[in-house]
Amino acid sequence: MHALREFDYSTLAEFDKAINESTKFIFERDPTANDQTLLWRKLLPQTSYPRGVTIQQRVNLTTFALLKRISHIPLSAYETQKPWAIAVFNLKAQGMETVNSRLSVDHYVYERARHRGEMGGLETIDEFARSLYEMNDRESESYLLQAIEYGQRSPELLNETIGAWKSGSTERIYRLYSPRRNGPGGYWRWIEKRSSLWAPRLEDAIKLGKPTMVIVGALHLCGPRGVIAQLRKRGYKLEQL
Repeated sequence: MHALREFDYSTLAEFDKAINESTKFIFERDPTANDQTLLWRKLLPQTSYPRGVTIQQRVNLTTFALLKRISHIPLSAYETQKPWAIAVFNLKAQGMETVNSRLSVDHYVYERARHRGEMGGLETIDEFARSLYEMNDRESESYLLQAIEYGQRSPELLNETIGAWKSGSTERIYRLYSPRRNGPGGYWRWIEKRSSLWAPRLEDAIKLGKPTMVIVGALHLCGPRGVIAQLRKRGYKLEQL
């Protein structure tokens, strides 16, 4: 979980055994080189359409009407932005003010492990940025629609997600986030696309034979194309602790 509530934080002590037994720690992006300012500099120039092009011209009429209905800012503030950029920079789901990224698995492990062993990442800042701005129009619109759906289901979705994470149920998390029948699936495809790039890198780490702890968002562990499923297809046996 990349963000938790204050009263969830005590749960993270359960990770201490894995931290103490590991000599290498792999995050989604290497926390020792994860420069957020650099990431925004790479993303911001890619957020807008070319001059003269607006979002109304590039998305379905129903999507544009939905955006106008739910937005709390003038059309002029986002009409030249691409859908994925609106999802990343403008959407604010209800209830998210109760969680904090400083209260996260990532932060907890990093603070306890940064002097204990080697740090690494499964993707670079460039790769993460490209996963967003290289979406085509259809993917970008679908990503936005699914992000809006998630936002409309908050804060109940947030509470259910944390509950499923605490119980260790990847099946339950997958049911919460996988696309509804005939619904948009852009956000979920974005998760799966990144997971597919990580699987061979995780296999390389396994082959090194070092006790390694891997810290990724829970959604990457779920579903038929998640990290767990991909490693099993490669012949590895995984046991949930």
